[in-house]
Amino acid sequence: MIMLALGVIFNTLIVMPRGMSMLSNSKVMLGAAMAFLILSAPLSVLSTGAVEGAVEDNFETYPTDTACANDDCTEAEADWATSTGERSYMAWNITNYDAIQADPTVAPVYQEVGPFDYDITYTREIIDFNKTAGTLTYSESKVYTCAEDTRTPCDLEVTTTNIPFQPQVVGGTGTAVAGIMDLTKAGFAAGAIGQEMESFSAAKTAASWVTNTMAGGYVNLPTANDAANPSIAIGMNWYNQFDGYFAATNQSGMNNMSGTGETINYTQAVQGQGGVTFTGSSSITDLTYAFDSAVMPSGENAALSTMLGVLLYAGHCNAYPTATYAEVMADAANGFANVGTMQRANIWQYTVMADATTLDINSTIANDYAVCFGVGGMFANVFGGGDEDWFQDTTGTAVNASARIMNHLGINLDNMVAMNLLFGGNGEAVPTGLLATNPEGTSFGVANFFGMDADTAKTTYMLDDTQYGAVYAWVGGWLGSISSLPMVLLGGTGDMTAERFVNVTFGGLDPINGGYLTYSLNAGGAYGTALLPESPQGAGYVSVDEATAGSILYGPLGIGTRTGATLFMYGEMMGETPPINFTTLATTGEIAPAEPLPWVNATIAALYGIDTATADALQYMLRDGIYEGFVPDYLVGLGSDGVYKTQTVNQWLFGWFDPISAGVADDPTAPEAGWTKLETNQTYYGSGGVSTGPATTYTICTGHNPDCDKGETLLEDGSPELPWHSTMMSMSTFGLIEVEYLNETTGGFLTGSGDKVDAGGYAITDVVCSGTGEVKNIPVNKCSASVDPTTRPITAKLIGSESLLDAMTPALPVYFGTEITLMSEELSGLIISGSSTSTFYLDTRDQYNRATAPMMSDLQPVFQIVQSSEIEDDDAEDMESAIVTNQNALSYWTNFDVPTDYVALLLYLGALTCLVLGVMALGNEEEEAKDYSSETAEAESSDAGEA
Repeated sequence: MIMLALGVIFNTLIVMPRGMSMLSNSKVMLGAAMAFLILSAPLSVLSTGAVEGAVEDNFETYPTDTACANDDCTEAEADWATSTGERSYMAWNITNYDAIQADPTVAPVYQEVGPFDYDITYTREIIDFNKTAGTLTYSESKVYTCAEDTRTPCDLEVTTTNIPFQPQVVGGTGTAVAGIMDLTKAGFAAGAIGQEMESFSAAKTAASWVTNTMAGGYVNLPTANDAANPSIAIGMNWYNQFDGYFAATNQSGMNNMSGTGETINYTQAVQGQGGVTFTGSSSITDLTYAFDSAVMPSGENAALSTMLGVLLYAGHCNAYPTATYAEVMADAANGFANVGTMQRANIWQYTVMADATTLDINSTIANDYAVCFGVGGMFANVFGGGDEDWFQDTTGTAVNASARIMNHLGINLDNMVAMNLLFGGNGEAVPTGLLATNPEGTSFGVANFFGMDADTAKTTYMLDDTQYGAVYAWVGGWLGSISSLPMVLLGGTGDMTAERFVNVTFGGLDPINGGYLTYSLNAGGAYGTALLPESPQGAGYVSVDEATAGSILYGPLGIGTRTGATLFMYGEMMGETPPINFTTLATTGEIAPAEPLPWVNATIAALYGIDTATADALQYMLRDGIYEGFVPDYLVGLGSDGVYKTQTVNQWLFGWFDPISAGVADDPTAPEAGWTKLETNQTYYGSGGVSTGPATTYTICTGHNPDCDKGETLLEDGSPELPWHSTMMSMSTFGLIEVEYLNETTGGFLTGSGDKVDAGGYAITDVVCSGTGEVKNIPVNKCSASVDPTTRPITAKLIGSESLLDAMTPALPVYFGTEITLMSEELSGLIISGSSTSTFYLDTRDQYNRATAPMMSDLQPVFQIVQSSEIEDDDAEDMESAIVTNQNALSYWTNFDVPTDYVALLLYLGALTCLVLGVMALGNEEEEAKDYSSETAEAESSDAGEA
């Protein structure tokens, strides 16, 4: 239509008669110019009015247009698959670290250092494109490289808070309690094994001798008063041996036994040759009950054919040697109850009666001499029960380790091997011997043995399979509370196992050694006394029964469990309990919500079934003794740097190895075990290429489906939730960490309604737009987003244990704040410029005063990320042309981005040409008019002259 009009106009000009042309040329030309302009007007309106729709069409599926190299999005655009960015960091270095090391109460002094500049290479791979759903799923990983032109070297060392340490102290408190109790078990087991080597093996062998001899084994004994009763023969044999021993030492025989100065004939009577009188060993009576059936008044088996019976009897003989006649008679008024000889005679029932009502003191003493010499002598002298320092013997007279282990376990070991098994590594950092400890008493060889795998143990101790199996069962019996120590040996009752020993000593006195253990409710006897000024003065000792102590340690809220100790420390730091119903937890093990309770001694007492005084002691023991006193030093001893750490910025950001994290990993041998980082690089810095894990996957909205906004992030690693504010995290922290969702978070576009931004995974916050501006001549909406650092603790993100520990902000009081600016092109909403400054702060308040939100004055910046990005100049020119220029009614055509721009050019050129020609024609017409007027005047003048 337009081209046809142009042709008609020009053709008209060509064929018009000259006179006619001259007469109306200017009007025609000016009219034509006007026609051209009139024709361009609808084209201008049509072209500029279509820009908004064209922009919407052009950016409708921008995410896939940018990412996909083909229609089905099976291939990625090269520029999208690999792209680069820049980021800068600031850090705050502690300048007085040495002073803090000398005095931990000194406050750290911080100095800002940086910026440290990094180049970031992004690598993305398309995983799935669903056009119907309008989603694109891809993976993304990042590689950080210190920029060549960095303003501060990235290997500069910075000292600041050791981020994992305090959470490790909290998380390790329960483990420490359990470990200390395990050490207590190990100490008990080592002590018991020591007793077995010193006395039990001798008693066991002596008891076996009695059993076998009573059965007719070992030796042929002389015929006694009753040839059918071997116990009398055994007793007579013992008496005769004692008689010889006594004579050899005393040189006078068994004189003055009655206490009246007479000489007693101890020649053995021969059956059938005279009456049976007290003439030496013939006075020995039936010892069958003593050997087979004796029972202690408290009910323990005291038969001399048992290990316990031998121990009890030999120990009693050693403590209370056989009395003389005079010593026995001196206690007659008390019924002979206080004389050791008569006590033994009563328990083992070898009291001799002269008649139905009269004691035969001499014969009873003879029995006691015989049995004490026989049983006690075998125990102490023959089988080594009396060799207290047998392991140090250099004379070869003591029973050695090999014989003792053989007697007790029935396995034959070379003495060197046996000594290594018992004492290897004694006094070393990692003792191996079953009776060995380290200098601090915090490591026991018996526990180290039990913790080894079979092959390692057999190699370490030079044992074969049979030997190892016997030793393992032996040690396991004590550590597993299968074996027990008869408390009758210590004047008590019942049996003491390792487990019982822990519970008893935690709540009260040590029944074996006396006193209180250091890590018990009474803190080694110092709690409540002037020895421990921090504890309540005058509180005195507390005591709980064995069952209650076991519940405090290992019950539903047990402080010897990670869950229980963490919950306890939550109360200490937060000043209240978590919002859970403890009754339901204790009775069913299920978590039910409830209002928090104030963390006071009455609450602690109710939770653990104790009185408030004991609650105070428990509070001091766990918080002051274990959490503050034991665990930090213990972790440092294991290789931790402690509260503060010095390393390069490269390490802080992208990877450093922490031995404590490695030790508690599910698999400490895994390559990634122990590695920690603040930013997710593809590999841990300095690890030799250890991966930080699979690339992050994102699912975004492509714009093909109106159910979501184009570019919007829908899923991260398959979840619509911020990873550290997930449903799992919320459940693990009893709802203290709330769920946050990724929906509406921008992926490069702003809609102007309900927009949010994901601030580097640390927070999701609203985008607010106010005002307009220009970026490289492109009109934009000016938008911003911010996070108030006093409201955004990131403890859960940094710890990530999915436990109550994640909600304990005082344990790792790091806060996050950010200021973000975004500039989005007005029509498309495409963000073409943005910047952010994100700062990480440390709450400097005391750890027991961090339960409330901090003030800005409480926060010390420790790290800062600065990042900005803006549309490239070439892209800005293209966008300015496509959007800005195309909306200008007069100059929309000047970018020639569509064919109609050339039509507009022709129209404007036609109008301009016609306008010029019209002006020229108008000038010609004026000249012609002058000429015509002159000619007319001349003609009229001539005509007038002729007339």
